[in-house]
Amino acid sequence: MASEYNKQRSGNQNNGKPEEVPLTPEELSELHLQEGNLKGDDGDFIGALSEYKKAARLQPESPQHLSRLAEGYAAADQPYKAIEYYQRALHARREQDGDQDLPEAHIGLGDLCVSFAYSAAAVRSYERAVRSRPRHPFYRWKLAVALAALGLYEKAAQQLNAAIDLSPDDAFYHFQLADVYLLMFRDSDAITEFQRVVELAPRDDYYRLRLGAALLRAERAEEAISHFERAVEMQPENPSYRTLLRYAYSRNDQEPAIAVDIEALELGPYDADFVKRFQKLSQPVA
Repeated sequence: MASEYNKQRSGNQNNGKPEEVPLTPEELSELHLQEGNLKGDDGDFIGALSEYKKAARLQPESPQHLSRLAEGYAAADQPYKAIEYYQRALHARREQDGDQDLPEAHIGLGDLCVSFAYSAAAVRSYERAVRSRPRHPFYRWKLAVALAALGLYEKAAQQLNAAIDLSPDDAFYHFQLADVYLLMFRDSDAITEFQRVVELAPRDDYYRLRLGAALLRAERAEEAISHFERAVEMQPENPSYRTLLRYAYSRNDQEPAIAVDIEALELGPYDADFVKRFQKLSQPVA
C-alpha cells in the first residue's frame, strides 16, 4: 500500500515540477496582444506588428484583434494594409453583431483619411464613431477638426460645444472651440473661450499668448498686454515672447513696463516664424 501511495504521489508531483496547463488560443492570443502593446509603447512598431499578426492568426474572426492589427500596420507606416484590416474588422463586427459598432476602427480609418487629405471621408468615419459613442468627447473633437478642414465651422463648433458639455473642465476643448470661433470671425466668443482656457490652465504660457493675440485682434491692447507680460514672466529667457511683448506695447503706443532690449534679442528661424504667426493671429479683421 505504501509503495502504491508513493508511486501515485511521485506521479502527481511530476518529479517536483508543476504540471503545465496548455493555454487556449484565446489566452495565447491575448498574450500576443499584450506583448504587442508593450513593444509599441517602447517604439518598436515592427515588433508590435509581428505580435498583432500572431494574435490575429489565432483569432482571425475577432473584430478587436483585426482592429488592433490595423493599428499596428498604421503605426508601421503601412497605411493601405491598415485600411484593409480596419475594413475587415468592421465587416467582422457586422457579421457577429449588427447592432454593435466598432468606434475605434472608424477613428483609425478617419485618421488615415486625414493623412491622405480625404476630409469628406474622414468626416464620415468620425461621424460613425460619434454615433456609436455619443458621450465620448475625444471622438467629437476628431469630427470637429475634420469638419473645420472642410470649412464647416458652424458644425465644428457644435461638436466642440458638445465635447465641452461632456468634459467642461478640459481646457483643450475650450481652446479648440476658441480657434474655430476665430475662423468664424466671432472674436468676442473666441475671447470668452480663451479666458476660460486660462482659468482652467493658469500656468500655461502658450494659452496666455493666444488670449493676448485674440485681445489684440479685437483691439483690446491694454488687456492683451497683461497676458503677454504674464507669459514673459513665465518664460523670461524666451526671445519670441519678449519680442511679442514689445509688439503688444507698440500696438498700444506704449513702452514696455518689463525691460525688453529688442536689439539684443537674437531670433532663430523657428522663433521668427513663431513671432510672425502670432502677429498674423493678432491682426484686426478688416
